[in-house]
Amino acid sequence: MRNRCRVLGPIFFILLLLTAHGQSPPDAIEAYNSGCELYLKGDFERAIANFTRAIELSSHPDIQRRKSEAGMAFASDAPDSRQITLIDPLTALALTNRALARFRNGDLEGALADCDRGLAINPGLLVLYSNRAAIRWAKGDHAGAISDYGLVIRKNPRDARTYDSRGNCRMDNGDLAGALADFDEAIRLEPHSAELYCDRGTASLKKDDVSSALADFERAVALQPDLARAYYCRGTALCRKNELNRALADFTEAIERDPSMALAYGNRGLVRLRLGQSREAERDFAECLKLDSSIEPELRVRIEDEKLRLARAMKDEI
Repeated sequence: MRNRCRVLGPIFFILLLLTAHGQSPPDAIEAYNSGCELYLKGDFERAIANFTRAIELSSHPDIQRRKSEAGMAFASDAPDSRQITLIDPLTALALTNRALARFRNGDLEGALADCDRGLAINPGLLVLYSNRAAIRWAKGDHAGAISDYGLVIRKNPRDARTYDSRGNCRMDNGDLAGALADFDEAIRLEPHSAELYCDRGTASLKKDDVSSALADFERAVALQPDLARAYYCRGTALCRKNELNRALADFTEAIERDPSMALAYGNRGLVRLRLGQSREAERDFAECLKLDSSIEPELRVRIEDEKLRLARAMKDEI
């Protein structure tokens, strides 16, 4: 089964609890801080409400001033150009975090609109480009996501995480050559990151370059022996080499380090099925689906394929 451990690039939450801000009303600061606290608790609905309140309070009507002042920006939705709204710097931060709360709450359109509005206020806030890229990726807009990641890279060409995110997005879009180039650069910048080797190895495996994939997964295990994903990934490469006992050991290692890794149970079950351990395999499949029921259609297809393969093998032996 394909590796879904890294589906999207990172989303960045700006946890900046404000105690004093010369241009922000105290009520706006309080609402913003409450929104941050609620977000961290997973109460996204109330976080959104508090960030909305902060945005409302930190935007002041100002008809007289038409030029930006230090640390401020202007924005207006009114058709009358005389109606100018003075935007407090807090507004961009509140929009950034409200976008994430909306994203976590399933409102991708609202999240994207908040990123766009935040960038109109503060085009230099790179975190908004990164978050907009991840949201676009979640919507299936790979081109838009890749473009945003490119903007971040141009501003900060030593940002390994953004190369990694763009590489994963490119891999998800089928551009394995582009993905590998991004992973190469990310590893050049951060050569001791086990996760980066896992990502590059996954792209190599998709390219059917099993030897390169296995080398990267071995490196990941050596760099971070407690990383469950490294063992999981190495197990998938060993399966491709038909080294079933070693693959079984790696999937077991992954499960020991992360008992919530559904795919490790699913893949271990498939290995056990191939090894003739049908009872143990069924237990693994049950645990896999208990942890993530969305895997069931793909898992059932793989199980049937494996059973057919075993039946043909037995027939050939006879």
